[in-house]
Amino acid sequence: MMMQRRNSNVALSALLLVLSIGCSREAETQPIVGDDQRPSAIPLEASIANLPGEDGAVVEPRLVRWASIPQLPKDVAIMDTVFWEPEDTTSLRLRIFSDPILRDAEVLEIGTGSGLISLCCLQAGAARMVATDLNPAAVENARWNASEMGFSDRFEARLVPRRSPGAWTVIEPDAKYDLIISNPPWEDSKPVTVEQFALYDPSFELLQSLVTGARQRLKPSGKMWLAYGCVTAIRKIQEVAAAEKLRCDLLDDRELSELPELFLPGMLIEISVL
Repeated sequence: MMMQRRNSNVALSALLLVLSIGCSREAETQPIVGDDQRPSAIPLEASIANLPGEDGAVVEPRLVRWASIPQLPKDVAIMDTVFWEPEDTTSLRLRIFSDPILRDAEVLEIGTGSGLISLCCLQAGAARMVATDLNPAAVENARWNASEMGFSDRFEARLVPRRSPGAWTVIEPDAKYDLIISNPPWEDSKPVTVEQFALYDPSFELLQSLVTGARQRLKPSGKMWLAYGCVTAIRKIQEVAAAEKLRCDLLDDRELSELPELFLPGMLIEISVL
């Protein structure tokens, strides 16, 4: 039976989170409440235009909650239909703020959602951030959060068409990056709704696209960081990386053989060109 990440065992998630981040404060989420001083509806400025959906209709994102992330200067706004599970990327975010590769780097994020990872990269000193997503609300969400935190001049969000959802669809053929990051869908199943594109990767096509494209898209000495919490998917990454003659390192103290099929926090995988 397929499990969504947000339905993973709570006790296991809590234990793994403590082991991975020690005394760090877990992200807090708050629903919209009447006496909150933050806006209950996001005002869309002229510089942050609404995006057309797949059917041509204008997307008008609706704010559903706020999330507090310790490393960021302001709370993250989360819009309706936009995927949110910060435990997916606990180890990834720790790496972002500890690895000097981020300083003045050109970074690409595949599947940005609310923009959380891109925001962390910009806060850590990235010179330029390009982020993609196939959910129009996510693209709008990430743009708004970047604007609120003062990152708009270094941030660009691009909408991926659902009819062509590959990793590189909206990336120029000759574009290369110091760092490519993704917390993509983990499970091999077919998405039906736009929300499910954040959960399901049929036949692991996006996974294979990411890994096979690493050599062409990375600068010399560049890295690709992937966050996955699915044993089958991680083993598939190792298999594809070996076939592509890429180095694949699991940056995690946990033994893959001892983990359940789906687990939290997600595991950080580093891909580099040999």
